[in-house]
Amino acid sequence: MNSSHSDVADGGPIFTERLSSWTERNEKRIILSQIVSMYLKMFENTDSSKAHVRNIAEELSTLKESLSDGSKKIEDLKDLINLQMSDLKVQRKAVNELFSVLQKLGDTSSSYKRKRSQFQRLCKC
Repeated sequence: MNSSHSDVADGGPIFTERLSSWTERNEKRIILSQIVSMYLKMFENTDSSKAHVRNIAEELSTLKESLSDGSKKIEDLKDLINLQMSDLKVQRKAVNELFSVLQKLGDTSSSYKRKRSQFQRLCKC
């Protein structure tokens, strides 16, 4: 695989640009696990008789093991995107869950506020 061909620059980066919108550590681990999987898939179809290719594939496999598998989370997001919110049954179920969803959202935002206020107290700026 020769990455010095002129067409490499066409259309911009494949992975690095996507990483910029994933800011939280756990979010990054999800997207990175998928990116590493894509690299592993790419290396499956290459000549593994070369030592450097084998070494890179082994390193990627080790990294993959250390990252949590984000595929279940990605499937959850796809399922949410495909929910038919015009369906009355889905709407009734959603309304039934609204309070607990808001409660979980409140828990997350209050822990964020708490972390921020703890930092402000520690910082003598």
